[in-house]
Amino acid sequence: MDKKVLSEIDIYLGTVDMPKYFEINRDELKSSLLSSVVKDKSFKNSIVINNPNDFEMLNGKAFTMFNTYIIENFNLKHDVRLINQFNFGSVFEEKENSITKNLINKYRLDNSPDYTCIYGIDVEKNSQQLILEYSDKRLVQQFLKLELKNNEYVIFPSTLNYFFNKNTSDKINTYLITAYSMIRH
Repeated sequence: MDKKVLSEIDIYLGTVDMPKYFEINRDELKSSLLSSVVKDKSFKNSIVINNPNDFEMLNGKAFTMFNTYIIENFNLKHDVRLINQFNFGSVFEEKENSITKNLINKYRLDNSPDYTCIYGIDVEKNSQQLILEYSDKRLVQQFLKLELKNNEYVIFPSTLNYFFNKNTSDKINTYLITAYSMIRH
């Protein structure tokens, strides 16, 4: 009997490991995100469900370094070429959580990203989890609970629903969300 895998749910976890003196400036990322919060620049995109915790992110030096790191490492380690489609940041104050969503427009799949990357900019330890929802054959609504720490990321198919549970700390948690499309040969 032969086995053929028709699809899989691939999830990649890691830490941004930059050379000394070339680290990602997480303070710059957080400052950019909080600046959008102060200016009430909510993230709006035809693909993504609007969420009051999501805000625009400026593409400064720190973002460019992060984005390049993800794209180049993904290509090197997994032989998959990615291109950034859009990005935004999420901010959670004490007792805040997010709605469940994914980054797919089911009516325009050709214009939707393949992968979602969530990066911990500044996250208080043991305060909040990222929950990914998936199905395993007939076992629908299975949940993978992840606790992202500062400088850690997770990449998963954009078709998966995800949400952040309640921030249990009295500090603000900040995340960078980037959407990537695969470059098909």
